[in-house]
Amino acid sequence: MSASSKDPLVFDAKMATRLEKLYASPQVVAQRVKFRELLAARPGEVGLDVGCGVGLLSCELAREVSPGGRIIALDNSPDMLQATQVRLGKEDLGHCVETRLGEATSLDLADESVDFVVGVQVYSYVQEVERAIGEAARVLRKGGRLAILETDWGMCIYESRDPALSRRIIDGRAAHFAHPYLPRRLHRLFRDAGLSLTRSGVHPMMETHYDPDSFGAGMVTIARDAAIRYGGINAADADAWVADIQSRKDPGEYFFCTNRLIFVATKN
Repeated sequence: MSASSKDPLVFDAKMATRLEKLYASPQVVAQRVKFRELLAARPGEVGLDVGCGVGLLSCELAREVSPGGRIIALDNSPDMLQATQVRLGKEDLGHCVETRLGEATSLDLADESVDFVVGVQVYSYVQEVERAIGEAARVLRKGGRLAILETDWGMCIYESRDPALSRRIIDGRAAHFAHPYLPRRLHRLFRDAGLSLTRSGVHPMMETHYDPDSFGAGMVTIARDAAIRYGGINAADADAWVADIQSRKDPGEYFFCTNRLIFVATKN
């Protein structure tokens, strides 16, 4: 979901292909398990997946609300919705998942019409984040849950030969987001929207050996591109950083860590 982000064109078909690989990594699969445990969707519930991306979470939630429930998969990128629709066809879930083109800040849903709203690495892209969370609160039934997962990019680290450059690369990646440190503010935003924080958790992602299919390895080129575009890093320095990280194949040379922070708030 790129609603009101600094680069609304980034979530295209090419990015969908990159996300398919990144989101299939064991760390992100485990992240979705943790997220769904905290949300605790139940059969018969209606849920809204804001910024559904390539549809992995929507499909998993659809199985949890069955029988009798349904998921509304929302994104403002036609390419992401197409990827979701392809997945729904492959997994035979089109009967319980509805795809919609729309914005987080203006949900085309009636007041108090859903049991839960989820947003995974979405609200950090939304410039008017207060409005978006207010919209989520509006469409929730009383007692309904808003579950959000976000990264605080100040907590992301790679081992490298040049720690200062590595920090600049990560900060450049962070500059891509409207709110790169959003978790620090979420509890206050919930309160202002009439929600109460009821559950929270952390999903650590720590890698101690280089695996090209891991989350951290997959993030390297994404961080490179964002750091050049948004962080003012020159391409030669960024490429040298990538080469350094990708060269760390021997035991004890590679290290990556970040934390995914999960919040569940209930409508008062």
